[in-house]
Amino acid sequence: MADVLVVRRALPPTASRFSRPKVATPSPSAAPSNDDPLPWNGPFRLFDLPSELRLRIYECALAPTGVLSLTSTPSKRCAVTPIITPALLATCHQVHHEADNMILSDNEVTITVNAHDTCWPTISDKRLPQHVLRRLEHMCVILDCTDYFNSSYAEVDFDAFQHLVRLKSMRIAMVYRKHYATQTLAPLYIPQLREFNVVAQILERIPASTSLLFGTEKGTWQHEVVNLSNGLRAVYRDRQGTLEEAPAADLEAAANGVPDLVRGCKSSAMGERRG
Repeated sequence: MADVLVVRRALPPTASRFSRPKVATPSPSAAPSNDDPLPWNGPFRLFDLPSELRLRIYECALAPTGVLSLTSTPSKRCAVTPIITPALLATCHQVHHEADNMILSDNEVTITVNAHDTCWPTISDKRLPQHVLRRLEHMCVILDCTDYFNSSYAEVDFDAFQHLVRLKSMRIAMVYRKHYATQTLAPLYIPQLREFNVVAQILERIPASTSLLFGTEKGTWQHEVVNLSNGLRAVYRDRQGTLEEAPAADLEAAANGVPDLVRGCKSSAMGERRG
């Protein structure tokens, strides 16, 4: 079977493929234009279409925004936004062949993790099992450090990140609780306190070749997830301080500020190459 040519949407040169702004949905009540083509009443045969158009159909069903958010909402513990149609892959063998990897290769999968929970893995196997992590190519992890970011991560289970053996890009963002105006994230990259650097904990476990991005951009889906996380955490009235997103520059400094940090040294990809 011939390979299908992959066609990507055109984006401005300065835009990230996975930082797409939210697009307004046209009103269903909008009147059709006189230039609209007449409705087609004949049979529709998907494979009569050129491969480029079939891929656009798959993209609308499986990667409509380029960002797939795995979050919790007030009404759902495990929500997926936007809604996708993975059942499309079960249509037939050819559709499965052409679109099988699109969910994991054309979406930046965004997930919020509690960076201070020592009772459970940071990424639940029920949420993203190992076989999915091993195929994931693009990820955005939002670190929930609202409990208290200035603490040790030595007992937190970050091992799920070492299964991201095909990861090509990772965006790292953080939500923390700011107690006073001059508070900074300096403890993240004080060399003597390496166990305090949550960014370093992740970089040791993902492939060294992974491209890194830091923070979120206003108006994007990822930034909306950060705002949602802030809204959910703000209900804890017994906590002081304001919830804020960590500056991208501070997270980048955390990634570069640890002497002798070996990126990917704990990644399963390292073991696979040696084997």
